[in-house]
Amino acid sequence: MFNSAILDVAIGMVFVYLLLSLLCSAAQEMGEYWLKKRASDLERGVRELLTTEDGSDPGNLVQQLYDHGMVSGLFKGTYENSRINSRLRHFVGTDLPSYIPSRNFALALMDLILPGKAGQASGATGATPPPPPDVQLDNPPPPAPLPTNASNALYELRNAIQTVDILKGNERVQTALTSLIDAAGNDVSKARENIETWFNSGMDRVSGWYKRRAQIVIFVIALVVTIGVNADSITIAKKLSSSKPLRESLVAAADAYAKANANASPTPTAPATTKPAKPSASPSPTPTPSPTPEPTPSTTPDPCSEQACKGKEDSPGCKLKQNQCQIQSLGLPLGWNNPDDPQSIWPGFHFWDVKNFFPGWYGQIRLHAFGWLLTALAVSLGAPFWFDMLNKLIVVRSTVKPREKSPEEKSKD
Repeated sequence: MFNSAILDVAIGMVFVYLLLSLLCSAAQEMGEYWLKKRASDLERGVRELLTTEDGSDPGNLVQQLYDHGMVSGLFKGTYENSRINSRLRHFVGTDLPSYIPSRNFALALMDLILPGKAGQASGATGATPPPPPDVQLDNPPPPAPLPTNASNALYELRNAIQTVDILKGNERVQTALTSLIDAAGNDVSKARENIETWFNSGMDRVSGWYKRRAQIVIFVIALVVTIGVNADSITIAKKLSSSKPLRESLVAAADAYAKANANASPTPTAPATTKPAKPSASPSPTPTPSPTPEPTPSTTPDPCSEQACKGKEDSPGCKLKQNQCQIQSLGLPLGWNNPDDPQSIWPGFHFWDVKNFFPGWYGQIRLHAFGWLLTALAVSLGAPFWFDMLNKLIVVRSTVKPREKSPEEKSKD
């Protein structure tokens, strides 16, 4: 039989982890927005797809692809002016796009290999029948001139792969494109789809890069936030287990939060690089979208966050402030110099004061290190995980009710 107090403590802890996860996610989103790592990851993935084994680009194919009209329309400026080759990209990001539709990539690449000219179809156009096979006749009739649009685009495209300047010296890409075109037979649409699939499979690696980096970044942010607000899981659990009013208020807040975000729209864990319908081609956080909706802060005006959210309710800064305000309003034993925890004394950053700085931090780390680590690890699991867990615990709590003692039945005799 479940103990209702234990269940309420579990709901309270999950709700705390959920709010801290949202806080860290908003902070990570602000960093991604500023540094634009998704665009850098995408460019790196395209470069690894289109360059030689040693990473060189003899035909300058990557730059020409980004400057092609099918791709350049997705960002401002040119490839050269995008800061992608500058160290500034580590501080202010790049202007390159954070996603490229796979069809745009395929059409741009086919057109670069076989550019369209006046009276001649480019490699990106529809397929036409192949040239008729040579037939040995005694008196062969003179060949009739073919219409301009009757040339086999795939036949010309395949030959252009071996001769075009942008692919000279790039045998790896030549071999890959030749195989993709051969597998299409005489169907240009199929060839384009093969190139799209090749691009999407390459972007799956980019998604892995983003996921691994996002996990590390979220954990680091979670650890910093945990220490900054002194969110010790052990201290919080002890306080919840000993204070019934705090426990009940936290459960009520968690229940209201779950109901308010019951229809939240799903948020993918990684940014898409091809198109939103195919998150598997994204460089990023998180390729397959999570089936659990990621909760969003309430849009009800709050005096605490009204200043930061005025006119920009969907901005990362607004989400960050809303989560901070919601955590502060719960009355949890968070923060330093807390009267509920006399041992939580802020050591400060006066590292030059050797006599007080290092002993102060050593004492706090000795007391709270395990609780901080538990909180940081829990928060790094992400908001969708804890939102799903919160809903399950609330359902369990609603089904577990104390049985009422029935009055003893009198004897019928």
